[in-house]
Amino acid sequence: MSFSLRLSSILLTLLALSACAEVELGCAAAGGVTPICGVQMPEDLAPLPAGGGILVAEYGNAGQLSGALKWIQPGAGSGFVTLVDDDTITRGAGRQDWGDADCAAPDRLSPHGIHLSRRGASLQLLVVNHGRREQVLFYQVRPSADRDSAPTLSWRGCVTFPEYAVLNDVAALPDGGFAVTHMYRREAELLAQVKSMLGMNDGHVWRWSPGSAPRVMAGTEAKMPNGIEVAVDGETIWVNNYIEGELRQYDVATEQLLATIDVPNIDNSAWLGDGRLLLASHLSPLTMAPCFGLTQGSCGSPYELVAVDTATGASEVIFRAERGGPFGPATVAVEYQGKLYAGSFSGDRMAEIAR
Repeated sequence: MSFSLRLSSILLTLLALSACAEVELGCAAAGGVTPICGVQMPEDLAPLPAGGGILVAEYGNAGQLSGALKWIQPGAGSGFVTLVDDDTITRGAGRQDWGDADCAAPDRLSPHGIHLSRRGASLQLLVVNHGRREQVLFYQVRPSADRDSAPTLSWRGCVTFPEYAVLNDVAALPDGGFAVTHMYRREAELLAQVKSMLGMNDGHVWRWSPGSAPRVMAGTEAKMPNGIEVAVDGETIWVNNYIEGELRQYDVATEQLLATIDVPNIDNSAWLGDGRLLLASHLSPLTMAPCFGLTQGSCGSPYELVAVDTATGASEVIFRAERGGPFGPATVAVEYQGKLYAGSFSGDRMAEIAR
């Protein structure tokens, strides 16, 4: 059978299987999940310190839609507040001294992964952005003195990647740079994902340091690298390799592979207060086709939230959602004020999840 016929058969199979997914338009709590509606595809979340609320990256379906950076204080009744959108990308611009001095400002805002970290006395937000150019954006975050009021974001620069890059998630490094996952080479989205699942299209991790061009970290090749996190001490990074079902640890200084831990279909990750790494794992990826580009309701593909002790490799499923329900599939879950909040690459809601 020719490659084109095999690929056509695979696509037809995927479409047939995808019919199993369900879309829920209601916004009522069920099954330990309380949806928080009124946001576009909240793919990644970042809690602010001292109970200052949660930053939200509105996914733009890999650049097909515009998105925004938003904020919410759960339970405050204020809903989602827009901090930056297409018209205000370089809001508060001062010196462009956190990124590449030659980086041109993005033409539109279509976020993906985000990462909040300390940068000296400041708070820094890194944003993966799918515009005409694939970029990582830098913002300085100034929390409000009133926890029920939104923070402000100020533009501090960007870094541009090659035209073929398709970035996903980012993590700040101690030298003022970052590591960012590259899923696959730019081409038709569905074709690229199918090729990745067949082991025909490798991704990797890019590393950028101030004063240097982005470079590929040796030994980070994988079928579709997804989420990435940095250890609290900044000495190692943890990369979620979706297709291989592996969480990989790399030394930041030497860039050597240190460990692998098996976790299936892992998307984004975030640290829990007890020191474990919380991962969003998709239980049935082939049912997620209708989820892509969904802007209303929730696509009920099943998922798990898995807490991993990175020192021992021990894992614990702390929440599991079967198909259906008011939220899913989760791409990330974060701990905030003693509760778990989850986001998704699909739909119009994030969720508070009972532990």
